[in-house]
Amino acid sequence: MASDQLTRCQNSRVLQAFRAIGVVTDDIPVVWYGMGKASFATASLGKSFAVYKCDKLTPVLVSPQLPKRISALAVLPKKHLTFTACGRQIIVWKRVDRVKTLLGHKGAIKQMITVGNILFSMDDEHTIMIWDAFTMELVDTLTFPPQFTPTVMLHPVTYLNKILIGSKEGALQLWNIRKMKCIYEFKGWNSAVTALEQSPAVDVVSVGLADGRLMVHHLQLDERVLDFRQEKERGITTMSFRTDAGTSTTPLVVSGSNSGDIAVWNLQTKRLESVIPAAHDGAVVSLQFLANEPLLLSSGADNSIKLWIFDHLNGGTARLLKSREGHHAPPTRIRYYGNNTLATMADGADGTCCQILSAGQDRAFRVFHTAREQQSRELSQGPILKKARRLNVRVDDLKLPPIVQFAAMETRARDWANMITCHENEVAAYVWRFENRAIGKKVLRQFDPTNRVPSGSVEDIRRKKTQATSVAISSCGNYAIVGSLGGATFQYNMQSGEPRGSFPVAATPKAKIIRSLVLPGTDMSSLQDDEADKTTADAHDGPVSAVAVDAMNETLVSAGIDGKLKFWGFKKHELRYEIDIGSPISQMELHRDSNLLCVACDDQVLRLFDVTTHKLVRRFTGHSHRVTDMTFSSDARWLFSSAADASLRVWDIPTGKCVDWLRFQKPVTGLAVSPTGEFLATTHVSHVGIFLWANRSYFTEVFLDSEPTEPVLMDMPVALNEIDNSDQLGYGSERNPQLSVANVDEKRPENSKEDDTEENLDPLDSSLITLSTAPRAFWQSLFNLELIKKRNKPIEPPKAPEQAPFFLQTARKDDVHPTFVPIEKKDETKKDDKTDKEDEAIDGWGAGDDDEAWGDDDDEEDEDAEVAAPTSRIVKTEGMVTSRCKLATLLAGAIESDDSMDEDDVATRFHAVAAYMQSLSASAVDVEMSTLCMGDFDEDGKKLLGWFLDFLREEMRTRRDFQVLQAYLNRFLKLHEELLVSNPKLLAQVDELGAVQQQQWQHLQKLLHNNLCLVQYLSKIQM
Repeated sequence: MASDQLTRCQNSRVLQAFRAIGVVTDDIPVVWYGMGKASFATASLGKSFAVYKCDKLTPVLVSPQLPKRISALAVLPKKHLTFTACGRQIIVWKRVDRVKTLLGHKGAIKQMITVGNILFSMDDEHTIMIWDAFTMELVDTLTFPPQFTPTVMLHPVTYLNKILIGSKEGALQLWNIRKMKCIYEFKGWNSAVTALEQSPAVDVVSVGLADGRLMVHHLQLDERVLDFRQEKERGITTMSFRTDAGTSTTPLVVSGSNSGDIAVWNLQTKRLESVIPAAHDGAVVSLQFLANEPLLLSSGADNSIKLWIFDHLNGGTARLLKSREGHHAPPTRIRYYGNNTLATMADGADGTCCQILSAGQDRAFRVFHTAREQQSRELSQGPILKKARRLNVRVDDLKLPPIVQFAAMETRARDWANMITCHENEVAAYVWRFENRAIGKKVLRQFDPTNRVPSGSVEDIRRKKTQATSVAISSCGNYAIVGSLGGATFQYNMQSGEPRGSFPVAATPKAKIIRSLVLPGTDMSSLQDDEADKTTADAHDGPVSAVAVDAMNETLVSAGIDGKLKFWGFKKHELRYEIDIGSPISQMELHRDSNLLCVACDDQVLRLFDVTTHKLVRRFTGHSHRVTDMTFSSDARWLFSSAADASLRVWDIPTGKCVDWLRFQKPVTGLAVSPTGEFLATTHVSHVGIFLWANRSYFTEVFLDSEPTEPVLMDMPVALNEIDNSDQLGYGSERNPQLSVANVDEKRPENSKEDDTEENLDPLDSSLITLSTAPRAFWQSLFNLELIKKRNKPIEPPKAPEQAPFFLQTARKDDVHPTFVPIEKKDETKKDDKTDKEDEAIDGWGAGDDDEAWGDDDDEEDEDAEVAAPTSRIVKTEGMVTSRCKLATLLAGAIESDDSMDEDDVATRFHAVAAYMQSLSASAVDVEMSTLCMGDFDEDGKKLLGWFLDFLREEMRTRRDFQVLQAYLNRFLKLHEELLVSNPKLLAQVDELGAVQQQQWQHLQKLLHNNLCLVQYLSKIQM
């Protein structure tokens, strides 16, 4: 389906792009530069770029995604500008904000460099364009003839307005860009120039050639100073000179090659000093010595950046100091590890919720940390690096074949190996120990490999049938289950690696047969059991595609290519039940907490079974291609499934409906849901990273009212920066463009209100119950205020504020923040007595007879009015109702306006009170309610209590803010229970309110019963 036919404008109902992990760099050269005392590296991530801080290799900035892949990078550190080439365009960034797009190239751009304020960009159409990096304007263009194909550019140090250009034909040209003239041409060495690097010496550069030669050349004299040669098939890709203090004793130049080796050349002895074999699993793309440090940074096409240190006594040998790596071939299977047996699963406080196990086509078994990628690493397969160096072979050639399936269980992780894998065309299954991040010593197989048998013999065929095709681990962590190519399933002890039977039992040879395997020349046919064929009939007729064990170790389930689902007794190994689906089973997933088993068949149908009753409970149809993976949500309410047509569907198990339908640019190969349910991890074809998607329902309410009719095309997420204080590094504090976890709501319109509690949603109909838009935590806190206050009670009593020095006069000594008397300036002019008295008044409070200072303007009577009796200006009785709190003022205003309002407006007279209450916090609401009445002696307070009961009754009749009103009522009765019971008038109002509440609840209960009845009838679910 074309992208324009998909609903790009809409977002997924359930998933929101969060971040990518395991993506470090690609095959585009990394740009290294310094800012102050820190060193940084800008690396391409495909369609985005990242800025790494070189000391810890942590990303400090990550850009948004571009529509096309990046083909070249350049940086102007002084202006914080980054230039990215995408096809024929150059996109200019100010940190991570797009500034401008430069157009003009007719061919794809393959290299860019910056010199001062000038940007040079070279394309594959024999053209170099010169840009002013400050004004973003095109300065000039260099066009080369067909016999000179530019491949690489360099600005020689101290060569003003000049650049050196290497060509595919082998010649080099020195150009004056100010005069736009070629001032000299070097003949070259009859090999394509692939790299240029400036040496610490003026006029001397190194030239890397495609035939593996490294030439140190003097530009001014046009003479070769040194030349080094490596194997012809290992062409030079990049070079760098060492510049620290060690250069005086051991001057070095390093070169990278297509094979992944790094050669270290001694310029003084003119010989090869050392070699870093297999520094990268692919071509070495970039090399750079950090300024004045014995540190070498390298990047490769294998999705890795490594930091090497030259600290050996001879000064010419390097060792790996730090690295940041990922898969260099797409991962095919992922699963979250941890938090299956820990008590912190509900609150997500356990850090093991952030670990993902990943198996890739690069033969690597890795663990990724979704929060701190510094903890990501590859699980060791033994000392294969040392063995590879001894045998002079690639490390990948000595690794185990790509993993087909793996299983992990952390129950006995501290005791012995707790992971198991099976591999392509590998007979044995291997165990791993997560605590050591390494492969275990035990190998699970059904025969002794030291006892060799002739190829094609009966025993050889039998051994091949025991090849592992699927694996599982029991919930107790003691047993490994391995499905085989021949249809049988074998059981092993995880601690010892010894066989513990098979399913069916006759699939395992008897003890005398096992003992005979060590005796050469034994005839196996004479030892076979005659009744074996009868019992092995229960085995699958073909490979076992998946196995699983329930949570209680009661039932083992095996699925086969023969389309049969078999349920075995785990203890006695007997076949209990068999289901013939009729289509080959390719995938199987068991949710142990709910005992739900989902199988995916070649007919693109997902079938859900109950392991206890062996019954089919759901059937999901909709996929049009082969199902590649599936996984349950943590609560077993949703099922995620992906297919080879790049689609992903989210199924709601209770209703049996598809609630979300997504499509990606590349097909999904692996799925995994975090134990806490907040993230979904995916892997894709041709992508080396793991992509995390936030579950919207985990952070906000999601309405899944109907089934989607077409898929939503999703853009892949990008990596996130891991340093928050990037402003201290000279990069400002820009927020990463990737959406944060908590912000999963849609973007609001510009004219929308920011505070949800201020939105006034009108009911669709007066007979409907309308809930408040206030946050759930607001009204839930009202039910638990005592507990919250007790929890927040300070351990130590609050300390009194420090007293001001005795010589400073304060205006209010009892205040927490005392106000000091301002120092008066001496006025030489004479003033009258009245002016002097006014000057002595405290600033901000008015003079002693200033009424405004006391706030009594509203209580003043007209000057012409008669005074009935002398009153106090401090203690007043008429304003006690409205001055005690704002809630009392609003209640009084609503009651007084009752007489002047129309009948239609009487129901809305308390809306201002409701809006004010929702604008307060839970503690503030408690204070307002407590202030309404001080006790049985407070007659005005009793009146306010009656008005508040009227407010609750009238608002409840409108059926608005239903759940919040219940919280208000609950808190109000707790605060004034004794007073309400002792006062007959207030008690009568409470009875009237109770009748209204019961009436509204019956109305809501009737609606709920009607809905439940319809759901039961339409979905045929018993409730």
